[in-house]
Amino acid sequence: MIGAETDFQGSSISGQGNSGFPTLYPTFYGNPTSNYLTPVGALNGANINLAWFGTVRGRAGYLITPTLLLYGTAGFAYGQVDAWGWSNTRTGWTAGGGVEWMFAPHWTAKAEYLYVDLSSNGATGSLGWSYGYNFHPQINVVRVGVNYLFNFAPPAPVVAKY
Repeated sequence: MIGAETDFQGSSISGQGNSGFPTLYPTFYGNPTSNYLTPVGALNGANINLAWFGTVRGRAGYLITPTLLLYGTAGFAYGQVDAWGWSNTRTGWTAGGGVEWMFAPHWTAKAEYLYVDLSSNGATGSLGWSYGYNFHPQINVVRVGVNYLFNFAPPAPVVAKY
C-alpha cells in the first residue's frame, strides 16, 4: 500500500549555548580575497528554539494481516529555528516507520517513529554572516495516535450469488 502524509506541530524544544566565546572561521563567498570571519559557536546564554516544524512524506507499507499495516515513510521537512534573536525557516529531510492497526471500521491506532534533520544553513545577512549557522536541529519524534478514515467514495455494490 502506498500513500502520502503531511503533518505540522508546534514545539517547545529549546537549548542554550555553553561555550565562553564564539568560534570564528573564514567565509569566502566566491572571492577568496574578500573573506569575513563568521561565528560558529554559541555564546553563554544564547537561546536556541525550534518554534514549529512539519513534514510532507510518502508512505509505503505491507499488510501483515488484513487489519495490521507495517510501513516506512520519508520526505521533506521544514521548521522555524530561532537563535540569537534571529529567526529563519530551515528545510531538510525526514525518514521513519511505524505500524497502524484498524480496530473498527474507519478507525485506526498507530505508533510511529520519525527522524527529522533540518539543514544547518541559515538566513545570510550583510557581510556574509550566516545567522544561526551552526544550529542544526536533528529531532527524534515518537508518536501514538488514533485516526478516523474518511471514505467519500460510494460503497461497492453488493453482488448476490445463488
